[in-house]
Amino acid sequence: MTFTKIKLGDIPYCYAVSHGLIDGREVLLFAAEADGPCLAFDAETFTSESIWEHPGGTMAVVPRSDGEILAIQRFYPGFEAKEAEIVRAVKAGTWWNVSPLLKLPYVHRFDILQRGGVKYILCCTVCSCKTSVEDWSSPGQLFAAELPDDMEGPIELIPIADGMTRNHGYSKIRRDGFDKAWTACDQGLFEVTPPERQGEKWQVQVLYEKAISDIALCDIDGDGVDELAMIEPFHGDAFSVYKRTEGGLALMYTYPKPMSFVHAIWGGLLRGRPAFIGGCRGSDRDLFVLRWNGDHIVSEVIEMGGGPSNVMVVNGPDRDLIAVANREIGEAAVFIVED
Repeated sequence: MTFTKIKLGDIPYCYAVSHGLIDGREVLLFAAEADGPCLAFDAETFTSESIWEHPGGTMAVVPRSDGEILAIQRFYPGFEAKEAEIVRAVKAGTWWNVSPLLKLPYVHRFDILQRGGVKYILCCTVCSCKTSVEDWSSPGQLFAAELPDDMEGPIELIPIADGMTRNHGYSKIRRDGFDKAWTACDQGLFEVTPPERQGEKWQVQVLYEKAISDIALCDIDGDGVDELAMIEPFHGDAFSVYKRTEGGLALMYTYPKPMSFVHAIWGGLLRGRPAFIGGCRGSDRDLFVLRWNGDHIVSEVIEMGGGPSNVMVVNGPDRDLIAVANREIGEAAVFIVED
């Protein structure tokens, strides 16, 4: 498996990364944590177009349809996020119309979940209030609402869970034919399930009581049960993989190299083989991949020095793409992965 890097562009404080469709073509989406742009890069030609240039503060970008994305804005470094909101960007000819959708202070992650033909928006706030960077006295919450197809009219968020200190980790999973979400915070790992029928309550269940910063799932050893990769604790120094057993979580592997400010995490298939990808913003600023060698987990460093904030993978028939937001050097990059 080979990794060939292409630098896509300079984005100061490059943070959010996603992928979607624009004019029927697959694109890689990158956005700045500080005041800065959101850019789309064609996944074949790597040519770019600007979705917006300001105001930035983008923690997450979620494509909704071809030429339409939802995204967080005004969540700035240092958790300056009292004015954070979710916006809607729609392509109109050769330009993008960006308009406010939801005002939600300290919203750090959000996603679109579907169940029973109904689309919902799930929003995760990292906290509820802050007086300083170190102030975590006001825990975060989960909010949800139905998301109308026509996007007309107000969207009324309802709180579905609270008491989640440093509510930072998020992963969408699909179980039993519908979407669920796993969220992570100091209080542990929570499974969030949309209503079975429209108008009913959401279910929020604690799975593991353990301080977790971020999470990803993948059946790395091929036994039919997903393993769970974790960054521990909040913005922590450990990237570990756990096997789920009847007695709880059993530690399988911890990345052996000393690290600080571990932040990037992803799990899935890379060239058809299960893998986890991780990265840290401190120390040597590694980007690395974990795979199964038939007996145990092995690691490989893909790059040093970039300081990735987030990563994601787009699978293709002949090659896969690892999109990397290298925050610490202000770079949007992609690695072409081939057999």
